[in-house]
Amino acid sequence: MSEESDELQNAQATNGKSGFLVWIVVMILSIGGGAAAPILIAEMGNKAGKPEVEKSVELDPEEEYEFIDFDEVTVNLDEARFTRYLRINFSLQVGKSQRAEVEKQIASKKTICKNWLQVHVAEKTTDDLRGKYGRNRLRREIHDFFNEALFDDGLERIQDVLFSEFHIQ
Repeated sequence: MSEESDELQNAQATNGKSGFLVWIVVMILSIGGGAAAPILIAEMGNKAGKPEVEKSVELDPEEEYEFIDFDEVTVNLDEARFTRYLRINFSLQVGKSQRAEVEKQIASKKTICKNWLQVHVAEKTTDDLRGKYGRNRLRREIHDFFNEALFDDGLERIQDVLFSEFHIQ
């Protein structure tokens, strides 16, 4: 009997040690998998989406730039009685070599751009637009949207947005 009980105790001790070892391995794999999951998901997202393209075009410093006028936009601001409105006229600064392509895209998507402008500016208050920081923020927002909406390749063909009129009434 004592031989059987010794074998049983040895088997239980071995099973306990191997069970503990299995749990340690499972914990290490779980921690590693949890840490690697965000990296793998990000990689899969990059491969499934658009190819990564540099966001800005290296412009030739000698290239001349031209301006494309956009239609006047008048929008009621986000005020209590809709008594205030913003009227803006602006031009898009583009490289001379990009002008034809930008004009073509603007002509085909002008309604989308104008609608976005009206909806976006309608969310602004006079405080949002006050001073150079408010105006520059709006310029950057217009710049970013137009580049994204007009061109799918991620290249920034519109270099700048310049207000010719910015009138809050």
